[in-house]
Amino acid sequence: MGKRKLLHVSLGMTLLMSATAALATATVDYRHEYRLRDRTHYDKLGLSTTLPNDMFLGVETKYKTGGADPKDKYYNDTVLNVVEVTFLKSYYFGNWTLSPFIQPEFNSARTEWKFGVAPWYKINDSWFLGGLYRLELTDYAHEDKCGAPGIDYCDADRHRTANRFDIYLRNKADRLTTTYKLVYKHADAKLFANKHDDYEQELQFDYALGNDRVWVPYLTFGDIGRSATSSERQLRLRAGIVYIYR
Repeated sequence: MGKRKLLHVSLGMTLLMSATAALATATVDYRHEYRLRDRTHYDKLGLSTTLPNDMFLGVETKYKTGGADPKDKYYNDTVLNVVEVTFLKSYYFGNWTLSPFIQPEFNSARTEWKFGVAPWYKINDSWFLGGLYRLELTDYAHEDKCGAPGIDYCDADRHRTANRFDIYLRNKADRLTTTYKLVYKHADAKLFANKHDDYEQELQFDYALGNDRVWVPYLTFGDIGRSATSSERQLRLRAGIVYIYR
């Protein structure tokens, strides 16, 4: 990662921690991930805070096992995978919440700008229906291996545009929150099985602990595609914990 991108990360973290110190509500989110067919491990550390005027700021740093053979290795030669920053503002209309957002994301191989809106509808105190539309504009860094003999597919040193649609169904029952998510993507590049479309499914369980309910462990089961050129799919397991500072 270049010095300019590291500076952006540092500034983002500084702004977030400054806001956290000044405001009453913030969260810290740690998550570990394992993909069964790839047999690879990933980690995420997220910091977020609410801001005045129903605004939100979050920074996520995601890591993965590095090296030539990362299979079945965790916390080994860990390298930065991607950094994502979220700026969001919510508007309330009765039982509806509408939240436009922007999410710059980058690593050493690409820079991605994501713009979208997330509508949510409160059916009652237990059931919620949500959605998301996101436009993703990605620029890949040049890689010498692109176009080399034997490399028949490569997305590097080009631009990619993708459209993403999410649907959420959420149930809250006292301390337990259950969320089902369905994702559909369409892009001008191959995403799954040599096609320009892909989908994901996810089921997540959150459980609030303690009298103040500030510790929230969660478990997620995901059905995801394995690569842009294969029709194989795999189970993605995630386990994490959120701490809410009020």
